[in-house]
Amino acid sequence: MCGVTHGRIPTGSLFDPLADAYAAARPGYPEHVLTDIERILGRPLAGADVVDVGAGTGIATRLLRDRGARVVAVEPGTAMLARLLERTPDLPALRGDGEALPFRDSVADLITYAQAWHWVDVPVAAAQAARVLRPGGALAVWWNDVDAPDARWWQRQQERLERMSPGYRRDYRRRPFADELRWTGHFDEVVTLTGRWARRIGIDDYLIWQRSRSYVAAIGDRLDDFLDAERRTVLRAFPDGIVVEPFRTLLVIARTPLD
Repeated sequence: MCGVTHGRIPTGSLFDPLADAYAAARPGYPEHVLTDIERILGRPLAGADVVDVGAGTGIATRLLRDRGARVVAVEPGTAMLARLLERTPDLPALRGDGEALPFRDSVADLITYAQAWHWVDVPVAAAQAARVLRPGGALAVWWNDVDAPDARWWQRQQERLERMSPGYRRDYRRRPFADELRWTGHFDEVVTLTGRWARRIGIDDYLIWQRSRSYVAAIGDRLDDFLDAERRTVLRAFPDGIVVEPFRTLLVIARTPLD
C-alpha cells in the first residue's frame, strides 16, 4: 500500500511481555468474519488495501492476506511485532497505533481491529480511520469472547479473576460499540453481526492462552495459584484434558460516506 507517512511513535505495548504466550495459544477467527466484511464492503477482499491496527502477532493479518488483501500491519509493541515478522517476514508492518495512523488520507479500503478496538480513544481513532479510508470504505472491529455463561468451569474462572485481578469485571467489554461509532458522525452505516463457534485445545495450551490475557498477567505474584486452580477446575469439566471452548464473535462494521 502506498501512502505511509511518519507519525507519532508509540512507546510500546502492555502485551509485549505476553508475546510468546499470545503467539502460541491465542484463538484465531472464524471465516465468516471475513465473509461478512466482504458483504458489507460490497467487494472481495482480494486486491483491497487493508490496514490491520493492533495487529499483535499477526493472527488476523494473515487471514486477511490469505484472502488476497494487500495488508499493512500496524502494532505498537516491538515484541509483538517481532513475533509477527518471524512468521511472516515478507509482510509490510510498522510500529504505530490507531490514534495517529501513519498514512496519508484516503489510501485504504478497509481498516481492521481484531481484539483491539476497546483499547483506543474512540473519537480520536474513529477520526483517524475516517481520514485514512477511501469514500465508501469500512472500519471493521471484532472480538472473540468465550461464550459459556452457564458452564460451571467458566463461572469459577470469572469469580477467581474478579477476586484476584485488580479491577477486573466479567462484563468489562459490554459497551455499545456500534453506537459509539455512530456518535462520532464519521460513518453513514454501522452494522453489528455475531457468530458462534468452538475450538478444541489441550489443557496445557489452554493455560498458555490464559497467560496471554492482560488481566490474567495483572494477577502478578499469585499467577501460579490462579493457573493451578484453573487446571483443577477445567479438568473436572474436561477430564480427558481437551477443552471444548465455545466463542461468540462480535463484529461491528462502519462504512464511510461515498462522497
